Amino acid sequence: MSNSLQSGKRFWIVITLAVVCGLFAGILGEIVTRVYILKDFSFPYLSGEVNLSNLDANSAGLVIRDAKKVVVNQDVKIAETINNIRPVLVGIFKETGSAAVSVEKAAYYKLDEPLFIGLIITSDGWVVATAPADLRAAFNPKNYVAIGNDRQLYEIDQLANFKGLPGNLLVFHLAGAANLPVKKIVSRSELSLGETLLVINNLNSVRPTTLTSLTKTPAVLSSDYLNARLDLAGAAENNFKSSFVFNLAGDLTAIIAADKEIIPAFSYNYFWQSLLKKDQPARPFLGLNYLDLSVVKTAALNLNKGAWLYPTDTQPAVVKNSPAQIAGLKAGDVITWVNNQEIGVGNDLADVLSAYNAGDKITLTYLRAGVEKDLELKLGELK
Repeated sequence: MSNSLQSGKRFWIVITLAVVCGLFAGILGEIVTRVYILKDFSFPYLSGEVNLSNLDANSAGLVIRDAKKVVVNQDVKIAETINNIRPVLVGIFKETGSAAVSVEKAAYYKLDEPLFIGLIITSDGWVVATAPADLRAAFNPKNYVAIGNDRQLYEIDQLANFKGLPGNLLVFHLAGAANLPVKKIVSRSELSLGETLLVINNLNSVRPTTLTSLTKTPAVLSSDYLNARLDLAGAAENNFKSSFVFNLAGDLTAIIAADKEIIPAFSYNYFWQSLLKKDQPARPFLGLNYLDLSVVKTAALNLNKGAWLYPTDTQPAVVKNSPAQIAGLKAGDVITWVNNQEIGVGNDLADVLSAYNAGDKITLTYLRAGVEKDLELKLGELK
């Protein structure tokens, strides 16, 4: 019996030693292969880091749970984003004329030196541009052409005439364009303070920056216009004017006007939709001026949210003959709900109303002298 036990012990000892030796041999083999064959001197199992650069792009998705530190090679990501953005940009040039005395003296366009650049916003050829003020004022479509990233040359056949367009942008159409690439518009909820953004105002330059704040201007807001503006690190530089701003996913985040006002892209949603839908209803008109109680404090009200109807230096809190006045709203009322949406942090009155069209009926809940009331009204049309 004792011989049998001893034989069993020797058997398990041999097996254990074989497993341990196998493990050490495997580790040693990997180290030799990495160092002497692959010339890779990193040891992620010793440093606690995992290098994902060699993952197969066609493999299943990677999920990182409880990540302590994830490092992304940002310059590579920026380069990828720039390449992703180029197809939606067009250069605008002064038209040279098609006639030429000879091939040797034919006119040409220097592709890296456009007068300004435009951004394709619809697949059928509508383009937006932040041209200099003098050029914008004298812009005649017949005198200019657009050239895309694929070197396709387009004549400009139409100008859009928008009222109330923030930033005084040029919006024009490329003749014969179809199936053009477009970019997603970043919504308010997708904005993140501190995120890296790319400012582009030239086909051959990019300026990385970060989002430093999302603000509203002026202090007294209008129910009929989106009031949000952005602040970017380094925005005081002149190079930031007349530019487009993208996130690292290549989505359009903002447009910087010629006066360097940074307007979030979602502020233009209504205008872009009207280009896509020829029967787009008119913009809604309520006729209120207000203070956002989530960002201001007053001793007159013990509230931290809602739209407090308040006059500007030149306009009353409730615009004369507006749907709001006809419905009976007065200065000092506080709008707390629009239908089933509460007015508060991240849910501004103008933002909520921008989702409606002229002629829509809405129910407003408001406070007057501490008493909550409801009223139903029909939105007018913004002239």
